[in-house]
Amino acid sequence: MGTIWRRGVTHGYGVHQDLTAWRAETWTNIKPGSIYHAMDKLAAQGLIRADDSGDPVKLGPARTEYTLTPDGETEFKKLLEAALKSNDFQQMAAGIAFMETLPRKRVIALLEERLSAQEASAAFLRTLPTESEPSDPSKHPELVGMWSGYMDHAAAATGRLLQSLHDGKYSFADEAE
Repeated sequence: MGTIWRRGVTHGYGVHQDLTAWRAETWTNIKPGSIYHAMDKLAAQGLIRADDSGDPVKLGPARTEYTLTPDGETEFKKLLEAALKSNDFQQMAAGIAFMETLPRKRVIALLEERLSAQEASAAFLRTLPTESEPSDPSKHPELVGMWSGYMDHAAAATGRLLQSLHDGKYSFADEAE
């Protein structure tokens, strides 16, 4: 839905071009070859509208153009807000890719919520018991160390992003250009 939001009106090939140019397969679970199926599904759910372009020049069937419906815009923003709070890397990547569609203060609030949850998770992970000869995987010092290190790193990255936003980096939906 993000590429349709950015373009306003687009056809399937435009979505495919964007996903390919953005190398979306490296930071999302979207595969460019499955976009037509996904767009049919979104249209069936009423999140996007499919219209005949009415292109009289092109031979063969007219190209289908897609736009977000009001329900689609609402769902896009809901998914975007969830992505910005998520600890799932692919969801967070999509959230960062489209964060400028929300007001800056809202993005900061969502990221502060994410950071708070990450810091709490990191603190909890540091309290987990470990055993030099682990009786089960949850007590393996290397595994617990990896979980803790991942969460510390994720929290630090979120903190850096927040600092950039507080410093005025990037342009957001509520800001004049």
